[in-house]
Amino acid sequence: MGRITGYAGLHDYNRAIRDIAISPDWQSGQLTRQLGRVVEVAARSLGVGRVGVWRLRERGTILDCICQYDSRHGLVEASLSLNATQSPAYFAALSNNRVLAVGDVARDPRTAELIDSYLAPLRIRSLLDAPIWLDGEVVGVVCHEHAGEPRVWRDEDMAFAGSMGDFVAMAMSEGRYRRVEAERERLARIIEATPDMVAILSPDGYLLQMNPAGRKLLGLSEDVDIGAYRSRDFLGECTTCRLDTEIRPALLKTGYWTGEAMLREDTPQALPVSVVALAHRDAQGVLEHFSVVLRDLSAQKAIQREIEALNEALEDRVRARTEALESANRNLESFAYSVSHDLKAPLRGIEGYSRLLAAEYQDVLPEGAREYVDLIRAASGRMDRMIEGILAYSRVQMRQLKSVPVDVRDLIGALLSEFGPQLRDGVTLIEDVEPGVLETDREGLAQILRNFLSNALKFSHGERPLQVCIEGRRRGRGYRFSVADNGIGFDMRYHDRIFEIFHRLPNGGDADGTGIGLALAARAAERLGGRVWAESAPGGGATFHFEQPNGLQP
Repeated sequence: MGRITGYAGLHDYNRAIRDIAISPDWQSGQLTRQLGRVVEVAARSLGVGRVGVWRLRERGTILDCICQYDSRHGLVEASLSLNATQSPAYFAALSNNRVLAVGDVARDPRTAELIDSYLAPLRIRSLLDAPIWLDGEVVGVVCHEHAGEPRVWRDEDMAFAGSMGDFVAMAMSEGRYRRVEAERERLARIIEATPDMVAILSPDGYLLQMNPAGRKLLGLSEDVDIGAYRSRDFLGECTTCRLDTEIRPALLKTGYWTGEAMLREDTPQALPVSVVALAHRDAQGVLEHFSVVLRDLSAQKAIQREIEALNEALEDRVRARTEALESANRNLESFAYSVSHDLKAPLRGIEGYSRLLAAEYQDVLPEGAREYVDLIRAASGRMDRMIEGILAYSRVQMRQLKSVPVDVRDLIGALLSEFGPQLRDGVTLIEDVEPGVLETDREGLAQILRNFLSNALKFSHGERPLQVCIEGRRRGRGYRFSVADNGIGFDMRYHDRIFEIFHRLPNGGDADGTGIGLALAARAAERLGGRVWAESAPGGGATFHFEQPNGLQP
C-alpha cells in the first residue's frame, strides 16, 4: 500500500494559494511568470519532484509541456510532448475528472500506457494531475509527478491540485483576454484612422457606432448623437428604393452586398460612394447588426469623367487624322499616277524618235552615233520600268489588305506558272514545300515571292547553269518561305541596303534591275506582320527568306 503524504494540511495549502495570489509574479500579468510561480509553489507544497503545465493543441490530440519545475534544479526548459494516439486512455481521463489521482502508475489503466514512453524513463511512480478547464473545455493539465514509493493522495491534496489547475486557467484566460483586448484596441485604432467610413447599424438601420471619417462623410459634427439617425436619412428617393428592394434583401439572404450608391442624391451635396455591407448574426442565426464601409468616389468619378472626355477627344482626333491620312493617300495615289503619266509622255517621245532615227538614218549615221541612239533607247526603257516600279511601290503601301485562307502549295504553283518560260530555259528547279494554309493577304504574299523568284532569275551566274530552290517550312503557328539561287551573290555588308528602294549593289553586273523589287518585298512583308532577310556571299549565290510568324491554320 502506498504511503500517505501528510506533508501539508489545509492551512498550509490555503497559505500557499494566498502566496500565489499576492505574489509579484502573479500580479505581473505575464503568463510565463505566473505559470512559473504556480509550479514552484505546487511542487514545494505537495512535496513532489516535478510539476509541469501542459497545453493541448491539434484539436486536443497533442499535449506539449510549456512550463516545468524540478525540485532539484528549479525551473527547467520544457520540451516534452504526448500524443493521444499513443495514450488514448489518459487523454480520455482528463476530460472526465476534476483531478486525476494515481497512486501507482503501473497498476492504473489510465496511466499504464505511459509507462514505456514517459513515466519509466523518468522514474515516476505517482501522479496527481489537474485538468485545466477554460470556457467549458479542457485546454491542458497541471501534472504533479512523484518519484519513489507510491503515494496515496488525500482529499486536501487533490483539492489543492485542482486549485493549481484553476490558477493556470485564470492565467490563460487573462492572457487570452489581454490578447483579445490588444487586438480589439489595434482594430479600433485602424478603424479610427481609416479614411473610409466604417459604421455599425442596428437591425432596423439606426447608427450604433461610426468612425471620424464617417462623421465627416455624412457631415455630422463630433458632438452630434449618431444614434438618432438611420441610414436612409442620408439617401435620396432612388437610393432609398434600392435599399428596400435590393440591398437589404441581399443582406438578409446572402449576408453581404457590394456596389455603388449615391448619398444625398438630387442635392448639391450629392456624393457617389462604394459600399461594402455585411449582416452579422449570432450562433442561433438571429440578426445582431449590420456593418458598412463607404468610400468616397467623387475624386475617382471626376478622373473617370476626365478620362472619358480625353478618350472622346482622342477618338475625334484619330478620326480626323484618319480622314486626313486617307485623303492624303488618295491625293498621293492621284499624284503618282499623274506624275507617271506626265513622265511617260516625253519618254514615249524619246523612245519613238530614237527608234525612227535608228530606222530611217541607220545607213548615214556613224557607228558612234548609232551606239548613242541605242543607249538613249535603253535608258528610256529603264526609266519606263522605274516609273512602273514607283507605281507598284505606292500601290503596295496604299492597297487595303484582305486576309483569306491561302494554300501555300497552290500559291507556289501559280507563281511558277507565271515564270514558266524563264524556268524552262535551262533552269534547274528544286521545289520542297510543306503543305499548309495561311490566313494572310494573298496578293501581298505573292508579291514577296514573285520578287524573290525574279531576283533569283535576274542575277544568275553566266558561267554555270542556273539552279533555283524554293522551300516552305512550318514554324510553330507561322510559316517560312525561302528562295535560293546559285547566282552571283552579294557581300553581306550590303544586306540592309538591298531592301532600300532604288538601291543596286555594286557587283550587280549587267542585270537589268531597277532597285525596287526587293524594296517592294520588304514593304509587303512589313504590312503582313512578317520579316524578310537574305544570306549570301559573292559568287556563292543568295537565299532570300520571308517568315510570317502567325496565321497558320491547324
